[in-house]
Amino acid sequence: MFIVMSDSHYDREVVSQIKTKYQDTASAIFHCGDSELASDDEIWQGIIVVAGNCDYDNGYQDFQLSNVEGKKVLITHGHLFSVGYGLDKYSYFAEEKGADIALFGHIHRPVAQKINGILYLNPGSVAQPRGDFDIKMYAVVEIKGNHYHISYRDLKHQPIPELQIDL
Repeated sequence: MFIVMSDSHYDREVVSQIKTKYQDTASAIFHCGDSELASDDEIWQGIIVVAGNCDYDNGYQDFQLSNVEGKKVLITHGHLFSVGYGLDKYSYFAEEKGADIALFGHIHRPVAQKINGILYLNPGSVAQPRGDFDIKMYAVVEIKGNHYHISYRDLKHQPIPELQIDL
């Protein structure tokens, strides 16, 4: 089980709360960018984080690859791949990198879908939600072989009923 959050936009406390809740049980914690915090902030110890379009600290990377529970996980913010217009550019990159899971932020909306066997996941935003779900949220991902259970959670760590997805 791993955690994915994004787009916290200066809200260090929400990042800290999610980290504290899961740091002893999750195999990984990811932040898909736009934290607007310093890249050397101690909050990032134990969190895999990337640069967003609102992160001007050059200590962040644009993307990272990690191995989590036997899966190759790619993380980026998404703005460099124009994810607001679809996943085509990002999917080419994810396939090129051999990813099993491709995480992204930027659009502030939950997305969970498989394309050519790769799970693409946006956790929504923990600070500024957009779209059909006006709920600050993050995602909990459970890996079951080649299947995934994605549980979107509100900031009280409660599952959002309409956003429990098996792929």
